Amino acid sequence: MRRDIKERLLADKRAAANQVDAVCEKRAEGTLTAELLREHLFRYVLAKFGLEAADAPSRSLEDLAEESLAKALRTDPDQVVEAERPATCDGARSVDMKQALLIMALQREFGVALDGLRAGLADTTDELADLMFAAFPASDDGAGK
Repeated sequence: MRRDIKERLLADKRAAANQVDAVCEKRAEGTLTAELLREHLFRYVLAKFGLEAADAPSRSLEDLAEESLAKALRTDPDQVVEAERPATCDGARSVDMKQALLIMALQREFGVALDGLRAGLADTTDELADLMFAAFPASDDGAGK
């Protein structure tokens, strides 16, 4: 059982890294478009959240985070929402923390600096990708890693 979990986590990590590599390669070639970034970022988020495309209820970051938590807890996503009570003193829910950690990871892994407030207010992976696309330097070597 533990071996299966470890292998799944490693596979998810590799899948996320593949998306980062693809974006960096396209940036270096000058062929990265906003639409391509939206698709790569969606697949990146799925990998980071341990989800398959078939598991994705939408491109909503909150829905994806809830689905990921439900999968990890082996429960229904609606139960995650109902049972969720802020565990931290600042009232942050697990779903909110998962989204914040995702934003930190993508900034680090894609080598892009985002406005934290705007990124935190993004509702979908597409909105987050658009913020990233706008934040990429106009001319660089694409080496964000």
